[in-house]
Amino acid sequence: MAKTKKVTITLPVELLESLKSHTDNVSGYLTELAERAERRRLLREELDRYQGEFGAFTEAELAEAQSLLRGSGGSASAA
Repeated sequence: MAKTKKVTITLPVELLESLKSHTDNVSGYLTELAERAERRRLLREELDRYQGEFGAFTEAELAEAQSLLRGSGGSASAA
């Protein structure tokens, strides 16, 4: 288990009530959301770095990536 530290946060009452209506573990839920956000941030940084070095992605590359993310396969040929 990862090392944890207890912190206090302030949330709107309505948001907290909504969270509690679909999870028994608000802390775990918020941790999962924060981890997801951090992975997206790191990925964005890496994609920005890559494009800075090699240029912007082409429309074909973006379309293939979308296809792969949606699970519809994408192109089997590599250029």
